[in-house]
Amino acid sequence: MPASATVIDFTLHRKRRQARATAELMWAMYAARAGLAVFTTHAATPSDTRRA
Repeated sequence: MPASATVIDFTLHRKRRQARATAELMWAMYAARAGLAVFTTHAATPSDTRRA
Protein backbone atom coordinates (compact mmCIF):
# COMPACT_ATOMS: atom_id res chain seq x y z
CA MET A 1 0.00 0.00 0.00
CA PRO A 2 1.49 3.38 -0.93
CA ALA A 3 2.06 5.88 1.87
CA SER A 4 -0.23 8.39 0.14
CA ALA A 5 -3.20 6.05 0.68
CA THR A 6 -3.32 7.02 4.35
CA VAL A 7 -3.24 10.78 3.73
CA ILE A 8 -6.54 12.57 4.31
CA ASP A 9 -7.48 14.96 1.51
CA PHE A 10 -8.92 17.87 3.51
CA THR A 11 -9.74 19.85 0.36
CA LEU A 12 -11.92 17.04 -0.97
CA HIS A 13 -13.48 16.55 2.48
CA ARG A 14 -14.34 20.27 2.71
CA LYS A 15 -15.83 20.32 -0.79
CA ARG A 16 -18.00 17.30 -0.06
CA ARG A 17 -19.15 18.79 3.25
CA GLN A 18 -20.03 22.10 1.57
CA ALA A 19 -21.85 20.29 -1.25
CA ARG A 20 -23.88 18.31 1.28
CA ALA A 21 -24.75 21.46 3.25
CA THR A 22 -25.80 23.20 0.02
CA ALA A 23 -27.95 20.25 -1.00
CA GLU A 24 -29.65 20.17 2.39
CA LEU A 25 -30.33 23.92 2.19
CA MET A 26 -31.78 23.58 -1.32
CA TRP A 27 -34.03 20.72 -0.18
CA ALA A 28 -35.18 22.72 2.84
CA MET A 29 -36.04 25.68 0.60
CA TYR A 30 -37.91 23.41 -1.81
CA ALA A 31 -39.83 21.74 1.00
CA ALA A 32 -40.71 25.09 2.59
CA ARG A 33 -41.99 26.46 -0.71
CA ALA A 34 -43.97 23.29 -1.31
CA GLY A 35 -45.56 23.61 2.12
CA LEU A 36 -43.85 20.57 3.57
CA ALA A 37 -42.73 22.06 6.87
CA VAL A 38 -42.26 18.57 8.27
CA PHE A 39 -39.13 18.03 6.18
CA THR A 40 -37.43 21.29 7.19
CA THR A 41 -36.92 20.24 10.80
CA HIS A 42 -33.83 18.24 11.69
CA ALA A 43 -33.71 16.09 14.79
CA ALA A 44 -30.12 16.96 15.60
CA THR A 45 -27.27 18.52 13.72
CA PRO A 46 -24.44 16.03 13.24
CA SER A 47 -21.08 16.90 14.69
CA ASP A 48 -17.80 16.57 12.86
CA THR A 49 -16.86 13.70 15.14
CA ARG A 50 -16.44 10.57 13.06
CA ARG A 51 -17.32 7.14 14.40
CA ALA A 52 -16.44 3.80 12.90
